[in-house]
Amino acid sequence: MISIDETDVPSVEALYKRLLDRSPLPLPGFESIVESKALARATRIHDYLLDRADLVGVDCYLCGEKPARKSETRWVYETPWQEEEVPKHFCSEECADIYLYEEPFAYFWCDPCGREICQQNPRNGWQVQYRDLDGELVCLRCYEGHILENGVEREKLEAGQIPGMFFSYGNPEPLDAGYEEIDGFSNFFVRTADQAEAFRSKALDLMDQGYRVVIGYERMAIGGLEGYVTLLAKRADLQEEEVIPCEA
Repeated sequence: MISIDETDVPSVEALYKRLLDRSPLPLPGFESIVESKALARATRIHDYLLDRADLVGVDCYLCGEKPARKSETRWVYETPWQEEEVPKHFCSEECADIYLYEEPFAYFWCDPCGREICQQNPRNGWQVQYRDLDGELVCLRCYEGHILENGVEREKLEAGQIPGMFFSYGNPEPLDAGYEEIDGFSNFFVRTADQAEAFRSKALDLMDQGYRVVIGYERMAIGGLEGYVTLLAKRADLQEEEVIPCEA
């Protein structure tokens, strides 16, 4: 395939003039029709060439051997918290798919926010940036919004999991949403099965009493085999005068 630089793409005006110069003289009265068709064709040719032109001074993000092409630029998010998507430039669809959908740089599509996001945070020790919510992968930002409104999933607790996420230091997000830390279960260390069961039992007990429950991860070992977690709760119909039971 012959590569062209985007600076080599002729303008619409130049292509239009070239097409007219190569066209036979139109019959009298048909000049405007011929000119209109030539302009439309020149625009299509220009757009086609520009879309496939190599990016100036940019090599493929994966192989680094070939110039990247505009038509193979992908716009993605490296973290769920980014406000603006970033471009990833590739020379071919094959390179783009390898980089985006194979480990370790796998990306996923989050339906609730309509964004393609890296599964693991490249800036923070490759922390997983999604959760399984009702059988669908959602990003942490969308998951945070869901659990702050509804609490964590009861079925995961009943299945032996401790579903939650890392909030900002001090857990301001759930606190601002009206949740309160439960005494005896703040920075609760979980290593053994008994410790995990005690934590889950408390969370389920609060749910049985009509509370929504959120779990904040504080510090976790690699792989999540042990760590510190915090239990927070609020009533689904919380009124200002109501107080969350804090006894362990």
